[in-house]
Amino acid sequence: MSYGVDSSEKWCFLVGLYSTDQRTINSWMQLFFLEKRQQQILEGYAGCFADIPLQDGYKNSIFSFCEKKAAETTQRIHFMEIGNPAPSAQKFKRTVDISMPPDVQGDFPVLMQAVEKFGVVFVVTKFSYLYIYEISNAVLLYRQKLTDSLIFVATKSLSENGLVCVSKAGQILQVNIDEANFIPFIINYAKHIPDNVGVAFGLAQRFRLAGADELFVAQFNKLLAMGDYAGAARVAKDAPGTLLRNQDTINRLKALPSTGGPQPIIVYFSTLLEATKLNEIEPIELARPVLQQGKIKVLEEWIKNDKLTFTSQLGDLIKQFNPQLALSIYMRSESGDNPEKIIQVLIESGQTDKIIPYCQRVNFSPDWIKILRMLVPTNSEAAVNLAKMITSRDAGGPKAPIDTVVQVFLENGRIQETTAFLLEALVNNRPEEGHLQTKLFEINLMSAPQVAEGIFQMNRLTHYDRERIARLCEQAGLYGRALQNYTNF
Repeated sequence: MSYGVDSSEKWCFLVGLYSTDQRTINSWMQLFFLEKRQQQILEGYAGCFADIPLQDGYKNSIFSFCEKKAAETTQRIHFMEIGNPAPSAQKFKRTVDISMPPDVQGDFPVLMQAVEKFGVVFVVTKFSYLYIYEISNAVLLYRQKLTDSLIFVATKSLSENGLVCVSKAGQILQVNIDEANFIPFIINYAKHIPDNVGVAFGLAQRFRLAGADELFVAQFNKLLAMGDYAGAARVAKDAPGTLLRNQDTINRLKALPSTGGPQPIIVYFSTLLEATKLNEIEPIELARPVLQQGKIKVLEEWIKNDKLTFTSQLGDLIKQFNPQLALSIYMRSESGDNPEKIIQVLIESGQTDKIIPYCQRVNFSPDWIKILRMLVPTNSEAAVNLAKMITSRDAGGPKAPIDTVVQVFLENGRIQETTAFLLEALVNNRPEEGHLQTKLFEINLMSAPQVAEGIFQMNRLTHYDRERIARLCEQAGLYGRALQNYTNF
C-alpha cells in the first residue's frame, strides 16, 4: 500500500492491506531498523517520519502512524520518538483517538504526510477526509472533506507547506498551510483544543511562526517583571524577527538594577549566546563593556564560534581596541562600505602590499583620494605610504594624480608629510613635474628653510621655477641659494 524512509535512512516502514471476508479491510505495518536489523509489526494503515523540535533547540526524530486493530472499531494515531531524545528527556510518545465524523462508516486512513515546517502531519482517509494533527500535543487542528472521489496517492508539496494528492477521478489537489494565518487560526478558531492558545504559542516559538506577537510580548513582560531574565531571553530568542530582540529591549534591560547577581543585561545576552547567534545590534551592546574591561579574548572566542552577526558598526567599535580583529569583522560582514574600511585598516597596519590584491579579488575600485582624506588627519605615516602606492607608476600605473595628493596633504597643513611624499614621487626629475618641484621648494622655504637647504644639497631637482624660488630663498635668508637661482638680475 505504501512505504517510507526517514531522513537518516536508518528507519523504514512498509504497509500492506488484507481482508479475510472481502468486506473488512485490515492492515499490517512493518517498522524496520536497518542498523540492528530489528523489526516491529504494527496494525497500521499509514505512517510517516518527521524531524521536528518538540522542545527548544533539539530536533527529534518522530515516527507517526495510524492504527486500527482488527478486533476493535477505534482508530488511533500514534506519535513516537525513534531517535535519541533530548538530553535529560524521556522518549516522546503520544496516542490519541482519531475523531471520525459520526455519519461516516468504514473509513480509515490511507495516506500520511509530515509537514515539518509547521510541526504537523496530514492524514488523508479512504473517503477523502483530511485531518491535520499537531505532533507535540497530539491534537487535531483541522478536519475537512476534500472531494467526493477517492484519493489514492499523495506527496509533500514542493513549497513544503502541505501536500499534493491525486483522486481516482483524476483530480490533482494541493493542500497548503497559509503561514500567515496558521497561528491566528489556532488561537481564534481551534476552540475545541483545551489549551489552544498554549498550543499556538508553542508552535510559534519552536518554528518561528508569525501571528503570536501579542503572546510573545506578554510572556516576555511577565518574565521580566518576575526577574526571570534568562526565561525572558529565551522568549525573545523564539519571537519572530526583531519583535523583542531590538534596541528598546536592550535599553529596558540596561535600565534594570542588579539584585546582587549579574546585571540583567548580562544574563540576557549570556542566555542568548548559549542557544543562538546575536543579531545585528546585539553584539555592539555586548562588545562595548567587554572591550572596555580588556576582555578581548572573550570576544575572539565568540567570533571563533560564530556567535555574533558581523557588521560594519561592530568592526568600527572593535577597531579602536584591536584593528586586526576589526579587519576580520569587516571581511566577514556584508556592508557596502566595508571595502574602503578594509583598505583603511590595511593601510594603518602597514599592510599596503595587500591592498591591490584585495581590490582585484573583490573587483573593487576605491576612491583613493577619499580614503587619503580620511587617513591624513588620523595617521599621517600611513597616509604617506598610501600616497606613494597610489601614485606609483608600477603595478598598472598611478591610480591618483600627484597634484591631488599634494593638495590633500596641504589642506591638512601636513608640510613634513608632503615633503616626504614629493621627495620620493619626484625622484626621476621629470620635466613635466617641474611645477611640483617648485611646490616642494615653496612650502619648505616658507616654513622650514633648513629643510629646503637640505633638498638643494641633494642636487636632484632641476626643473623648478628658478626665478620664483630665488625670490623665496632671498626672503628666507638663503642668499647664496638665491644668487644660484636668479637668472635675470
